[in-house]
Amino acid sequence: MSKLPRYILLTFLFLAASFLSAEVWMQAIRHTSFCTTSSCDVVGEYVRFGEGNLIKLGAMFLWFLWGLVFFGGRYDRKWIWGAATLLLFGALAFDGAILGFQFMGLKEKCALCIVVGCILFVCTCLFAWVRRSLSIAFLGVAVWCGGFVANAVLDLNVVPPAIADTAFHSYENAPSNAPQHVLFFSLHCDHCSKILANLAVNAQELRGKWLLACTDNKEEDMYRLATFLTSNATAENPFLEILRLESLDKVEPVPVPDELRQTVRTARAYFKMKGYQGIPVMVVVERPGWEMALRGEINILEYLRVRGFLQRELLFPSPAPKSGSNATAG
Repeated sequence: MSKLPRYILLTFLFLAASFLSAEVWMQAIRHTSFCTTSSCDVVGEYVRFGEGNLIKLGAMFLWFLWGLVFFGGRYDRKWIWGAATLLLFGALAFDGAILGFQFMGLKEKCALCIVVGCILFVCTCLFAWVRRSLSIAFLGVAVWCGGFVANAVLDLNVVPPAIADTAFHSYENAPSNAPQHVLFFSLHCDHCSKILANLAVNAQELRGKWLLACTDNKEEDMYRLATFLTSNATAENPFLEILRLESLDKVEPVPVPDELRQTVRTARAYFKMKGYQGIPVMVVVERPGWEMALRGEINILEYLRVRGFLQRELLFPSPAPKSGSNATAG
């Protein structure tokens, strides 16, 4: 057996296992990820035992496969290479099923899962090179395609999470039969700030239940939300407290509850699966099974104005167009 192909395979498996191990460390210690798209959050919501555990299993699998290849080359036992090949085919079938569910069921593309799929395909080609058997490559592709197609043809009736599970805080100053309002916002959005400012000056007059759902998941943003939940000013006027925290250049790192992280993930999943393209969005739930989505600052403020929620309204000047530009009012 030529040593060069085996050394290349060992090196590639080592780098791939290190990559997934680094992802596990980043999620566990730094609460971040190589994959920062909302698609990854959506897909993670459908892993029964948690996205983090799935990545840990992937890292363990690659390290175990590296060990089999190492000892297989050292002792050249057919059963070791057979076990390694069998495990690789199983991983290809699993990855094909996962990606088939994402692409056709969820209509999402998790970048991390695609990278893992590419790693497995490269491993298959290297395995075929090491074992000098082109059939390994063809069988690997066939196994992956079988898993992909099997999940692609199924209608799994994917539904978004319950909207009540997207909110990290609720405010109810004057209980009434008024509709329930869920505001999806970002801590880095001027349009969201204008809506929050108008709600803040009218907080005592607001009727019904108001839910706040944030789509930011960076660690600095999580510190702000965790500080918001423990602040004494939140109970009196949560909209004003959100504005205060987002205006700060930096907040002190504080413990972030797991429930808060999960709620933000759920909000991002709901937001993406509903097809909303931008913030702010306010979902008005008139009654169970009947809701209305208001998109954009203008529509939300007009709704609040018509419903009489804005006893006092803050008007913000529009930014002046740059000289020489052909900007038009929208």
